[in-house]
Amino acid sequence: MSTDIYKGIGWLNKTKIGLCDNGLIYSGYGWGRVCIGCYDNGAVYSGHGFGKIQVGSYQGGNVFRGTGWSKTFIGSYKNGSIYFGTGWFSKSQVGSYVGADGGAAAAALLLLLKE
Repeated sequence: MSTDIYKGIGWLNKTKIGLCDNGLIYSGYGWGRVCIGCYDNGAVYSGHGFGKIQVGSYQGGNVFRGTGWSKTFIGSYKNGSIYFGTGWFSKSQVGSYVGADGGAAAAALLLLLKE
């Protein structure tokens, strides 16, 4: 199942910036899309194949940058919304998704953080 990723919120202010499909993360869409990473079992990688490097992870609605002891909580995803920050006051919605949750978390880490 494909997951579409949008930057911004609302009907007028959101822009489709990429998608996830079969474990691969694409920047752009249609014929112009470029594979920038992949995700599998809670791990998010920059690149794919032999040259991939783990850049983060996701679990239970939370997104983390880094790996092991140095991983840092950076945001969350739930019910079609992608948030960065923590707590009630410093958390803000930066995007949305249509599709699977895992794909949204992976795409948030690679697509939205690079902007």
